[in-house]
Amino acid sequence: MENESLLPKTSASSIFYAFASLALAVIALIYFESIFKPLVIAFLIWFIIHQIKLSIGKIKIKGKALPHFIASTLAFLVIFLVLYLVVELLIINIEGIVASMPEYLSNFHTSFSKASAFINNPNYAEYLQKGIAKLNLAGMAASVVSSLSGIVGNSAVVLVYVIFLLMEDAVYRIKLDNLFPEKGRKYKKFTNNLRSISASIRYYIWSMTAISLATGAVSYVILLILHVEYAFLWSFLIFILNFIPYIGPLISSLFPAIFAVITTGHFIQFVYVFAAMEGIQIIIGSFIQPIVMGKGTNLSPITVLVALAFWGMLWGIVGMILAVPVTSVVVIICSQIPSARYLSILLSEKGEISDIEAD
Repeated sequence: MENESLLPKTSASSIFYAFASLALAVIALIYFESIFKPLVIAFLIWFIIHQIKLSIGKIKIKGKALPHFIASTLAFLVIFLVLYLVVELLIINIEGIVASMPEYLSNFHTSFSKASAFINNPNYAEYLQKGIAKLNLAGMAASVVSSLSGIVGNSAVVLVYVIFLLMEDAVYRIKLDNLFPEKGRKYKKFTNNLRSISASIRYYIWSMTAISLATGAVSYVILLILHVEYAFLWSFLIFILNFIPYIGPLISSLFPAIFAVITTGHFIQFVYVFAAMEGIQIIIGSFIQPIVMGKGTNLSPITVLVALAFWGMLWGIVGMILAVPVTSVVVIICSQIPSARYLSILLSEKGEISDIEAD
């Protein structure tokens, strides 16, 4: 028929095998998290290095492009220096917060006393006191430092992965040529799929990085104007959490607002800082982001939310940051497999995907 459905004819056994494969994949992602998570992070860093290398490769000296090895080394050094400086600044900021925690706790108790006096109701004041007693601010700060130390520790594993991925660059073309020696239709389809995946990841990374940098930079200036201490730390958190759709911008606005109350002892600071941070998020998210992102990643909102919940359950914050690009790649791959094309249509924003080649 001309309008034949895209849904494949499936049997009970094929459905069972599909769910069994999905269950095994989830178990593997959870059980081997220490292997897969650094590998995925390393792949993204390698991809960014690869894109920087391509840009550096366009630089010509006396009419000749830089050698492949030199371009790769320069790109690697750029990423390494940026990450090193960011981590050092974060460590300095967090150590400063931990050292000043007794003073912050004193300010916090002062603000609590003012709130109790303003409420002037023993029941509400008692309820507020119990809620605050559950907050172990010193323990939370120590936990953040411990988490940062864990990230720094895992960075050695990520670094090893990145180095080996860069080494694979030299033999990638040779392996591809040997895999498809005749350079036929399958070769063209395979390379087209790789280009589609690469373009999707590149577009998402660069557009979201530009938007997040703009959000973080403007937030940094506003935080300085509002005299919020450790503005770099909070603006960096805003930059990172902005990669998590819907949820990230709200959470990132809460951190500096709560900290402003702790450091000053005035609850009104929460309103000022939170309103300013949310205002920036709304302006950039509503006006600038649609212009920069265009069609975006071609994922429906419900797909994004489910992806956030799924990858967040598996790998926490890192999983939520990786959720959108990983799901976007899955949609592209499914669009090129006839039996799974219907899945990419269901996951896409408007049901529009690239056409697959006819057999």
